[in-house]
Amino acid sequence: MSVPILPLPRKEALTQALTALKAGQLVIIPTDTVYGIACWPQREAIMRLYQARQREPEPALPLLLARPELVNQLAYPAPTARRLMQQFWPGPLTLILPARSDLKRLGFGERVGLRQPAFPSLWPLLEACGGYLVVSSAKRPGEPPALTAAEAAHNFGAEVALVLDGGVGPYGLPSTIVDCTQDPPVILRRGSVAEADLLKVIGNG
Repeated sequence: MSVPILPLPRKEALTQALTALKAGQLVIIPTDTVYGIACWPQREAIMRLYQARQREPEPALPLLLARPELVNQLAYPAPTARRLMQQFWPGPLTLILPARSDLKRLGFGERVGLRQPAFPSLWPLLEACGGYLVVSSAKRPGEPPALTAAEAAHNFGAEVALVLDGGVGPYGLPSTIVDCTQDPPVILRRGSVAEADLLKVIGNG
């Protein structure tokens, strides 16, 4: 049986996604960059996500946020990180920050990767899930990221409960990643945010 694919704005889609996530299942979601696999921030669900992706857990637990105010509940942002948030959020910039103890208890290290996507139709689902979800790119090692719901469903249909279709993200590239646990911060992955623009903010400390 094929995995259900539902348009994201539909109330039915949000309801089904929330039910699946609370039950510990995986759901494919659209973002402003590429499609991701989402799960509830709970250890068993996170392990299921990485098993589906056929890779080891990422060094920094990746979370998508409904709003930037949640950062203070999850991490310890330094002044430079706050400036980057103010300049580039919502948008395709992931910030690696020191994790607070509640997240460290999930067993995934001392760091967390946080981002608020510029994708307002996703924010209600994130809010319904407590403000954030664990979300990793819907791709397996060596494969390109999924740019459409159909691609993501083809790659992971057997492992997920539901696919939310939000069309093609406006950026179409994985997010830029900046490690703000170092001083000065270090760009770990280049993406849609121009390096020159990042360095203007990082260099203003």
